[in-house]
Amino acid sequence: MRQILLIAACFLSALQFTQAADLTGQWKAVFDTQPGKQTYTYDLKADGEKVTGKATGDINGENKRTVEIKDGKLVGDVVTFVETFEFQGNELTITYTGKLAGDEIKFTRKVGDFATEELVAKREKPAAAAKSPAGKWQGKFDSRIGLQKYLFDFQVKDGKLIAKAVAEAREEKRDVEFKESKLEGDTITFVEMRQIQDNELRIEYTGKLGDKGIQFTRKAGDFGSQEFLATRVGPAPAAGDAPRPRRGGFGGPIELGPDDKAAFPDAPAGFDQARDGIAHGKLEMVEYDSKSVGTKRKALVYTPPGYSADQKYPVLYLLHGIGGDEEEWRRGGQPNVILDNLIADKKAAPIIIVMPNGRAQADDRPGPNAMATAPAFGVFDQDLLGSLIPFIQSKYSVKTDRESRALAGLSMGGGQSLNFGLGNLDTFAWVGGFSSAPNTKPGAELVPDPVKAKAQLKLLYVSCGNKDGLIRISQGVHAYLKEKGVPHIWHVDEHAHDFQHWKKAFYQFSQLIFTSGSK
Repeated sequence: MRQILLIAACFLSALQFTQAADLTGQWKAVFDTQPGKQTYTYDLKADGEKVTGKATGDINGENKRTVEIKDGKLVGDVVTFVETFEFQGNELTITYTGKLAGDEIKFTRKVGDFATEELVAKREKPAAAAKSPAGKWQGKFDSRIGLQKYLFDFQVKDGKLIAKAVAEAREEKRDVEFKESKLEGDTITFVEMRQIQDNELRIEYTGKLGDKGIQFTRKAGDFGSQEFLATRVGPAPAAGDAPRPRRGGFGGPIELGPDDKAAFPDAPAGFDQARDGIAHGKLEMVEYDSKSVGTKRKALVYTPPGYSADQKYPVLYLLHGIGGDEEEWRRGGQPNVILDNLIADKKAAPIIIVMPNGRAQADDRPGPNAMATAPAFGVFDQDLLGSLIPFIQSKYSVKTDRESRALAGLSMGGGQSLNFGLGNLDTFAWVGGFSSAPNTKPGAELVPDPVKAKAQLKLLYVSCGNKDGLIRISQGVHAYLKEKGVPHIWHVDEHAHDFQHWKKAFYQFSQLIFTSGSK
């Protein structure tokens, strides 16, 4: 008989263990007590009979506290644990005994010798994962200028939306960097600013994520609105995927050192927004004869507000990246807007900006494989020095001494600027490379004579973002310049290989050039 009872006891014990209730999860309770209404969240985890977790509570929405529970046990459907906290200099012990049934725990809560309360804690259901807009989406719609197609590229980082697109209309494509991007639940909003006949047009987008795609309303100023559906292109990125740099296909691991920090505060809000009530410069597309290429080539030229042939102006030659052209800076960086604002605020000198095509070949479009055009970037100095600069000096009222000439660029154009600028210090006194690409020469080749460079340079500006897979290029330049004692600015911000970094670098660089204080 004793043996039968022992077997039965063991069986019942095993049964009790295998039927232990599902306790793990988050539980919430609201209950009235003598001090007031208390709200508690219990984060509990059961491992066999052992229970661990935290209790977070407040009284009337105040004095919120979080404590680790102690002595937690789960036996069958009965859970017990202890909460302790300091109260008026004394340790108060609160003992919980609860009966678990499905998604409810009926607790008896004994607060020291002061009170005993009954409460019900209910399991918090996990929130349904919100749909993410991250990825590429294709949309098209009819407008006053005909059929428009947009390939949107959305990234979500730390809950913030980053929105870009390639837009196509009338067989012409342009890059779009959206502003004021927001993600709230299943709704996304952003703004596109377009320059139309010297006027800036604000285009507002509102999109609702659904099962079929993103249903957009696009409001183009006072010209009307369009409704269209954008559908996903390719699979959605996995949750937690980091945004990719704008320039894909190259890059590497990022290792930051103690020098890799910002030299300037972040640009103020609105620095790249067109302002009313100030004078504006003009953009003009020009053509010049290139001796080295043997064709007519284009360049986009900015002249400052109040440009006059009676005044001589310094010139900045501003270069684009591997996939861009003479309009890339205008499309993505709006240097004309940034400089208009700086000139109005008396933070920058009135200057002329020349934005050429740095791809020195007869067919200077990037084409389907922009990387294949890289050799043409390497010989652009012949076109720049031999044809473009003489043309600008013949057409515009410019100063012609080296201290009135600057060269800067982004990515591939940053490499060109360092290579050609530092290689021709008799022509350029101000040089800037913004997240320069692998076409950049090693430091020893860029500055073979540090003493001479120190004497000739008015400013050498090197910058990159700390999320840029090409930062090692600029780090190498900085390290060499530092070793050789060549004065320069090394600025690292929080961006990747994109126009968020490039236009802020331009904002800083343009305030430093053609001044007496830089070195």
